[in-house]
Amino acid sequence: MKTSPWYSAKTMDVHHDNTSCTEGNNIESQYRRSGTGNLPKCDRCRRLG
Repeated sequence: MKTSPWYSAKTMDVHHDNTSCTEGNNIESQYRRSGTGNLPKCDRCRRLG
């Protein structure tokens, strides 16, 4: 399900915007930041729509 974007402050490589993205859901809470971080969208989130 599409939602507000988030990204990992640890890796800072892509942002996520889909709650079905396993990569995005694996981000530990202490590293999770709201927004896009001006990062490209994760390929898996892009495929999920």
